[in-house]
Amino acid sequence: MPFRLPEVMEEYDPEPEVSVVDVYDIASEIGKEFEKIIDSYGSDSVTYLMPKVINALEHLELLATKNERENTTVEELRARITQLENEKIEKAEDRHRFEKVIVLY
Repeated sequence: MPFRLPEVMEEYDPEPEVSVVDVYDIASEIGKEFEKIIDSYGSDSVTYLMPKVINALEHLELLATKNERENTTVEELRARITQLENEKIEKAEDRHRFEKVIVLY
């Protein structure tokens, strides 16, 4: 019988950004696949693999958490840049109006 990826992996299209929730969903699907393997072949069949998969998922969770934090920081910085640019435009407009007033007097 040829090797075939589980259905969940066939449908899984990795996105550039993986959220913590995505990691939990992936972990859940992997857990279901482990249960099927254990039901068919016993727990010895995954004894050495399961800790490695869990470790990889924990690393992925940490990276996803870090990525989400960094994305939040980037969005906050973008909002601050927009605010500062708007303030700069307002000040330039005020300065322009002030210069017009000074010229009139």
